[in-house]
Amino acid sequence: MAQQQALITITGYVGANPTQFNKDGMPHASSFRMASTRRYFDNRTQQWKDLPTTWITVKAYRNLSENICQSLKKGEPVIVMGALATETWADQNGKPQSRIVLEASAAGHDLNRGVTTLRKFVKPNDQHQPEAKGTEPRVGADPFVRQGSVAPVEIVVPEDDEAAEFSGDTGEFDGDIY
Repeated sequence: MAQQQALITITGYVGANPTQFNKDGMPHASSFRMASTRRYFDNRTQQWKDLPTTWITVKAYRNLSENICQSLKKGEPVIVMGALATETWADQNGKPQSRIVLEASAAGHDLNRGVTTLRKFVKPNDQHQPEAKGTEPRVGADPFVRQGSVAPVEIVVPEDDEAAEFSGDTGEFDGDIY
């Protein structure tokens, strides 16, 4: 019988910049501390009140880990979904210790608190790359990517007359979207 794990979602703020902990030759792995403070409205005082802040360690692996390290910074609002896990170890005196961590399956900025922009990476073996009409694509490296972590990003710049325009009236794009 397969073990079932419930996914939970937590919102909060990045408490420290993500750090890598993987060893050479192993898949990318990282962690960061996250602060989540629940609030409630006190009808008696007619004010919002904070409950104590819950601090949790978030761990991520592989592509998610790489993207977290490049995207999230201390103080930014985040939303993380994943499964809870218990880590155990013995301290310096041999006494057993444990803590609960959130093993992330998805993470990103909390869009209730601001806006963000996605930069999708082109994989070296991706055969479904967009083609610009009548223009040669301009290829360049994303300046925000650490050297050697991902493939170069293909940047396609349309001619001015081919640029897509958004119509607020109809809620649709007019033209090609790249």
